[in-house]
Amino acid sequence: MSNTVYVIADLHLGHRKVAESRGFATIQEHDDAIIKAWNARVFKKDVVYVLGDVFTLDRVGQLAGTKKLAMGNHDSKPVAAYLALFSQVRACFEYDNCLLTHIPVHPSQRSRYRLNVHGHTHAAWIDDPWYVPVSVEHCQGMQPLPLVALVNRNTLPT
Repeated sequence: MSNTVYVIADLHLGHRKVAESRGFATIQEHDDAIIKAWNARVFKKDVVYVLGDVFTLDRVGQLAGTKKLAMGNHDSKPVAAYLALFSQVRACFEYDNCLLTHIPVHPSQRSRYRLNVHGHTHAAWIDDPWYVPVSVEHCQGMQPLPLVALVNRNTLPT
């Protein structure tokens, strides 16, 4: 019942290599852990911006809240497949004058936006506070991060 807006990127549900790189023995364990962590934080009336690389869709319906997708390089199904599970599907979103993207944008966009909240880089990050990485690897406990706290710089991903 919180009506909170969250953000996360690079779920990679169903992706064996990513599951292994995150320390899981199986895809099932990886996906179960992401779903459990997500649903421990996100409630029905919450909104979650997923910044790309969902990978497979068969378990997305188990994730709580209203989901919006900024498509990533591993999201290659027809848009209609994503629209069945996400309330909006776009290349990017703007939130409170911040750009939400899968891939970090070129620094020439600094003058247009306060921050670039992004995925794609997984555990890596760009050493520049204008870029805010939100890949699962940057989310404590693999939970979506409260977007307002990020854009107000009260909390940074760890």
